[in-house]
Amino acid sequence: MIINYDSPGQLCNRIWSQLPSIAYGLQYNEKVLLINLDEYSSDFENLNINKLVSFKSCPFLKRIFLSLKARGYIQNGRPNIFSKFFGLNLVEGWSNRLGNAQMVEDQADKIRSIYTFRKEIVSAVTSEINTLKDCCLVGVHIRRGDYMTWLDGMYYYTDQQYLQIMQNIEFQLIEKGRRVKFLICSNEQIDTDNFRPLDCFKILNSSGAKDLFALSQCDYILGPPSSYSQWASFVGQVPVGYIMSANSKLVLSDFSDIVSFNCFRNGSVLNID
Repeated sequence: MIINYDSPGQLCNRIWSQLPSIAYGLQYNEKVLLINLDEYSSDFENLNINKLVSFKSCPFLKRIFLSLKARGYIQNGRPNIFSKFFGLNLVEGWSNRLGNAQMVEDQADKIRSIYTFRKEIVSAVTSEINTLKDCCLVGVHIRRGDYMTWLDGMYYYTDQQYLQIMQNIEFQLIEKGRRVKFLICSNEQIDTDNFRPLDCFKILNSSGAKDLFALSQCDYILGPPSSYSQWASFVGQVPVGYIMSANSKLVLSDFSDIVSFNCFRNGSVLNID
């Protein structure tokens, strides 16, 4: 059995840290126990739908494993007392997020079925999106908060900088005969008036989970590099384009959906760390 036990960061960092373990278990018919989704598990309704994959909240057990890890007794990929006597493969998770990329791609449909948002989240978002007729919906992930300091603020952009990039995308879509509407998602309060004259809106009474599902339902996703928008792209199979600098000149052909962490269907690889 594989036990994925650490809790690296927020929701999507945790999910991406779990996928290599889940994909391996699905590929080789080995049971996987994940004890690191914790407070986020209530947003999903099918976590235990697959007999090989189990999600449980085991804070005491997790503390024990983290304590042993800190003391150097357990390390990824190295034999230890747990593997020798109990057949347990203890996986730290985040350090393995780039692992088993082909397996993640091969098992993608099964993985998506596991991480199904609960009906209340789905219905709240679809009731708004379904009112949009004959338009191309571009989800814009405006990441703020910790991005002000992460990598010295490299991917922290102003509303005006987002607006210029959004206008460029709108122009390209209009040239294709599309009517464009932008969905604004962010981890801080955003005034959509700052993006006039573009047609923008936000999900009513939104949350991190609602915005994540909403992005996965868009036609395109736009934003700075983030595990959050990567997951929305992967789970919804939506092309994503990353703003790598404030002066980015993205073209629609740059957009591609994520098939495993940092990897696009078109063969490109995202290198940010």
